[in-house]
Amino acid sequence: MSWLLNSLLTFLVLRTFGSNTTNVESNTEVLLQELFNRTYDVNVKPSDTLTTVTITPNTFLLLSMDQTQETILFSQEFLLKWYDPILHWNRTLFDYNREWIKISVSRVWVPDVIFTKRLSVESLLDEDMQMADLRYNGEIRTSLPAVVSTSCPLNIQDFPHDVQECNISMGSWAFDRTVIVVQSSVDEILPLRGRFEGNSEWELLSIRAFRTDSFEYSLGTSFSEITYTVTLQRKPVYYVLVIQAPTFILCTITIFGLFSPNSNENERLSRVELCLNMFAAISMMLQLVSDMMPKASRLPLLGNYIIAEIFVVTAATIAAIVIQHVHHHVHTNATCPPKWLRCLVLCDCMREEFPSKTSSVSSMDVPENIIAPVSLLKSSLHKTAFLVRDTLQEMSRINENQLLWLKILDKTDLMCLILFQVANVVITIVYWK
Repeated sequence: MSWLLNSLLTFLVLRTFGSNTTNVESNTEVLLQELFNRTYDVNVKPSDTLTTVTITPNTFLLLSMDQTQETILFSQEFLLKWYDPILHWNRTLFDYNREWIKISVSRVWVPDVIFTKRLSVESLLDEDMQMADLRYNGEIRTSLPAVVSTSCPLNIQDFPHDVQECNISMGSWAFDRTVIVVQSSVDEILPLRGRFEGNSEWELLSIRAFRTDSFEYSLGTSFSEITYTVTLQRKPVYYVLVIQAPTFILCTITIFGLFSPNSNENERLSRVELCLNMFAAISMMLQLVSDMMPKASRLPLLGNYIIAEIFVVTAATIAAIVIQHVHHHVHTNATCPPKWLRCLVLCDCMREEFPSKTSSVSSMDVPENIIAPVSLLKSSLHKTAFLVRDTLQEMSRINENQLLWLKILDKTDLMCLILFQVANVVITIVYWK
């Protein structure tokens, strides 16, 4: 008896749920047939009244920014909402008990709201897969996810610490503002991981909405537009570590190489050649920056920094060449350094100059009354002794002058080293934010 009751109960449950499923399906089909009758045309605007389209940004993911072409590529999903006065139903007259019904986008009229300043649009869904939500009061919601490329003029003055603003405009392409008006449901959007974010190079700061209607002079009418200003901040770590820091290091090594202590002229010449190679390396850094940036009328901050460093290295190289020329000149002539130069560089104003030549004429004068051979021999020995003494004094004078010049040039190297290194550090601090 119990098994008979269980079987009967199971039969009643299956029949009840099966009949309900059949009713839901049949009620949905009846509702759709009633809404989309033969008089509804998807190619014609349902009414002559003003249609307001509300835009809601749902996702914005920055894919890339082409800085030379000044364009951005992003993946987006913007939700569109509007009211269709034909597609509505009285919920009391139909057994369909839900507020919304899912339909294909191809079955309804969709306002032609597009990205007005786009370069290219690649839809992420096929047309037969695009769906819309229809509410009983005629409200329609849909989204058209796509990958969009649009222009974005760059202001590279503060590169690589720059903040860029890219404008994304949306509006109707064919209908003026008397027929279709667009509006944004939000005024500002902040970053949200997975939905609103930049990429590895750019950080998304905000997305702000503005009303920017455009006037068409040829038609004499205005078109409704909404412009979303996307604010992006560059992440400068890559450029600082790959370009700016190596440039500072190269300039520092170049200055140390130019003005480090030298013992002879050949060492100075080899160091100048080495630093000219460093100069070429810094110039390659500038070429690298110029290849990444658009050909603007002004160089970016990083480019100005590299040019300033090039001027510092150029001035240091010229100073080193002048010091080398002076070293070569005084090494061959062995002239005595001027007193003002010794006072200025060595702070040595008390040193007496060597006589240019020791006069020994009076000592070598032989009296007229000495005629004997012994006297002549003695006179010759005196002359030889005086010549040896003069030669030794001249050699001592030359060595002393060369030593003084070497000390002066070493002090000059030290002062130039400090001067150009200070200039290098100051320029780096000014341009390194």
